[in-house]
Amino acid sequence: MKRWFLHSMVCLLAFIGVACSDDAGNMPMDNAGNVRLRLQLALPAGGGVSRTESFLENGVGLENYIDFFDEDRYRIYFFNSDDKFIARFMPTVVDMSLENQYILYQVEGDVPEELMPQSGTMDFKIVVLGNWDTYQELVAEKTTIEQLCKADWATFDCFTDGFELSKPGKLIPFYGVHEYKDIAFEDGKIVNLPAPVTLLRAMAKVEVVLETKGMSFSSVSIQGYNQEGYCAPSGVDSQEDYDYDENRLALHLIGGTNDEGAASRSLPFLHIEGEDNDTWIAYLPEYDNRSDESEAAHIEVRFDIQTEDDAKDFIIYFSDDQDDKSKTFDIVRNNLYRFNVTIDPKGKLAIEVNKWDEIFENNFIF
Repeated sequence: MKRWFLHSMVCLLAFIGVACSDDAGNMPMDNAGNVRLRLQLALPAGGGVSRTESFLENGVGLENYIDFFDEDRYRIYFFNSDDKFIARFMPTVVDMSLENQYILYQVEGDVPEELMPQSGTMDFKIVVLGNWDTYQELVAEKTTIEQLCKADWATFDCFTDGFELSKPGKLIPFYGVHEYKDIAFEDGKIVNLPAPVTLLRAMAKVEVVLETKGMSFSSVSIQGYNQEGYCAPSGVDSQEDYDYDENRLALHLIGGTNDEGAASRSLPFLHIEGEDNDTWIAYLPEYDNRSDESEAAHIEVRFDIQTEDDAKDFIIYFSDDQDDKSKTFDIVRNNLYRFNVTIDPKGKLAIEVNKWDEIFENNFIF
C-alpha cells in the first residue's frame, strides 16, 4: 500500500500569464469606479501520473475536474477574519487557454460592495466549492465557515452505481479556503491576491494493483463503506489547517460515526486495464476503521483461477502491516491508498506497504 496526499493548487492571480505580475495591482480599468477581481487558475496540462522528489502524484482526468464555465457547478465566497460570510463572488467572464504546458483559467468579476472597506486595507478569507450536488444561500454576518461545512446540504452520496467518473453528474466534490491580509481595494485598480487556494477532494481514492505477471483478479470489492460523506472537512477554516497528519485532523463523518450497518455493505471496484499491470479503483467517503476493530473496512480480492468450490477470498486490510491490526488507519478524504499485490513462489499473497508522509502540495489538471 502506498499512501500519500492529493492536493489541487488553484492560483488566484491578478493578471493573465503563468506567474503573478507585480504590476497587476496598478493596472488601470476602463470602468473606473468599480473594482474588478481577476482570478487566474494555472494548472499543468499533462495527464497521467508523475512523481517528484517529494513523492507527489498528479490526479488523473476527471479526478481533477471542476466546470468553471457553469456557475451552478461551483461557488466562490468571501468570509471575514471571524469566519462569517460576507458575500459571494460572481464572475462575469471565464476564459481558458493553453500556454507553456499549463491550462489557464481566468475568472473575472466585480468585487462585491459588501467587501469594500471604508478606508485602508482589509483581511478576509476566500472559500471555493466545486462539484457539490447543491448549494444553498448563506446568511451575511451569520453563516460561518464551519456551519457551511456541516450543513445538511453539504453532503454527497457514495458512487454505488460504479466508480467511473463522468460529467455532468458523477464528480468528486472539492473544498478550499485561504486567508488574505492587508488587501487594498481601490477604484480603477485590479486586485492581486498573492497566494493560491488549495482544494481538497471530499473522497479518498483506493487502488489495488496486481503486479504478478500471468495472474489476474476476477473481482475486487470493498467490504465496509459509508453511503454518504461531507463535501468539506471540519475544522479547516484557513490554509494553516491543511496539515494532513491523520493523528491531527479528525474525520468528518455524518453523525460523527460510521453508518449503521456500514461494515456489512460491499461494492465492486472499477477495473482499469494497463499495459504493465491491471488496476482496480474505488472513490470512497471517509470511514472510521479504528474505533471498533470488528467494524473496520477491508478489501476482498478473488483470482480468476479460483473455482466456485474455492470460497475463500483474499483479504487486504487498511493497515501498514497486514498481520498487525494495531497499525490500522482510517480512510481519510483527499488521500490515495495504493495496495501493490504480488504472489510469491509459494502462492502466498504479499502486499507492498510504503507510507509516504508530510505531502502538502501538488498540482492538478482542472
